[in-house]
Amino acid sequence: MQIRNALLNGPLGFGAAPLGNMFRNISEEEAAATVDAAWKLGTRYFDTAPFYGAGLSEIRLGRVLARHKRNDYLLSTKVGRLILHEVETEARDFGEKNGLFEFGRPNKIVYDYSADGTKRSIDDSLKRLGVDRIDFVWVHDIAQDFHGDAWLAQFEMARTGAFRALTQMREQGMIKGWGLGVNRVEPCELLLDLKEVKPDGFLLAGRYTLLDHEHALQRVMPKAAGQNIDIVVGGPYSSGILAGGAHFEYRPAPPEILARVERIKVIADRHNVAIKAAALQFSLAHPASAAIIPGASRPERIAEDHAALMATIPDDFWREMRQQALVASDAPLPIDRERNGLAEASASIDVSASADQVWRLIGGFGSLPDWLPYIPKSELSAGGRVRHLANLGGDTIVERLEAFDDAARSYSYSILEAPFPVSGHLSTLRVQQAAEGNRSRVEWSGRFIPEGVSAAEASRLFQRIFEDGLKALAIKFS
Repeated sequence: MQIRNALLNGPLGFGAAPLGNMFRNISEEEAAATVDAAWKLGTRYFDTAPFYGAGLSEIRLGRVLARHKRNDYLLSTKVGRLILHEVETEARDFGEKNGLFEFGRPNKIVYDYSADGTKRSIDDSLKRLGVDRIDFVWVHDIAQDFHGDAWLAQFEMARTGAFRALTQMREQGMIKGWGLGVNRVEPCELLLDLKEVKPDGFLLAGRYTLLDHEHALQRVMPKAAGQNIDIVVGGPYSSGILAGGAHFEYRPAPPEILARVERIKVIADRHNVAIKAAALQFSLAHPASAAIIPGASRPERIAEDHAALMATIPDDFWREMRQQALVASDAPLPIDRERNGLAEASASIDVSASADQVWRLIGGFGSLPDWLPYIPKSELSAGGRVRHLANLGGDTIVERLEAFDDAARSYSYSILEAPFPVSGHLSTLRVQQAAEGNRSRVEWSGRFIPEGVSAAEASRLFQRIFEDGLKALAIKFS
């Protein structure tokens, strides 16, 4: 399942690495207040990992999330390392990231990308987090920055172990999806070329930021977008230097980076733009980017992140950034949405029936004729995963089920054949129970690439389809 179709309240998530005492020793009260601030401002996607403080981040995050219903947020963690009960007595070797969590728990950490290690890691994370399930699982740090020249051997262990175990868990409905959580593009490239397994996304940290994006832009982002594999952008502030900090790549920023940041700051000041806003909005502008998860360990930083994402940035700022070669010439910018070819549409409606009642009617992949008057015919094939539709004009529409989540009352589908002027179409239909009363909200959304028409025209077409369909559904329950 693509992570963009599982997000509950927008693309801004919470990266919980700082909760593991990254760089500094933070108090339990400050950690809890930071997560609580994220929740109050609407954050509903949280990402953590066993590595972050040897389990400390998971423990702290779980304590706060325990106050909320499990269905009300999206949760991801990682596998590839096991946290042992024994205390580490020797100096830890974290490759290029030595000292990153020196204030974390002293438990011994060992690498294990095997199938058994993956299952054990997830079981341990469930206990530390205090939850019954994890939505997305990232295979962590399987790259040269942690393993040196031995990273390919570790990747091979994961290929025959973690990748297969996680694929099986996804097929069994234990998780929504999986992928890699890395700071390098090479392992993502390698996995994209594998035919035996297909990931759902990548958590790519620090590689698609204002300061470092050309490598990913050329070698990962287009291929991922072409395969409908989502990118979650981690470390959008490049370890803090783009948010007023002093670190780049988890180390004190070198002179050339400080000089580049200063050049950006001059342009930002001229256009009255916060660099944090530019950083977040740049990372999300690529069609492959589905979510962004800046880390924070202070409550006030959360409000800054939400404000940054919503800030209005003048087009001239982006034009000057491109003219000054401070972004790659072919990097998608927020002003390029139509040029990039990505279009979107969405609609929602409140229905006078419970979510379960509505889902019983619309949740079957072959059920469109039961509630959509403009689709009188639907035939299933490929074991129920492909539907052949006919509209009132006699046109043939063929769609494939890409993801189905009965518990979350949602499914996603792609269009394989249709008379619509678009390609790369992916839509999601979701039913949510209202907080009060016997009511529910139904959401229908999609993204696609216009073919021969403008993005605005394509969006209007599907906006009309979604709205007309939902109005017909509401009439069924009126």
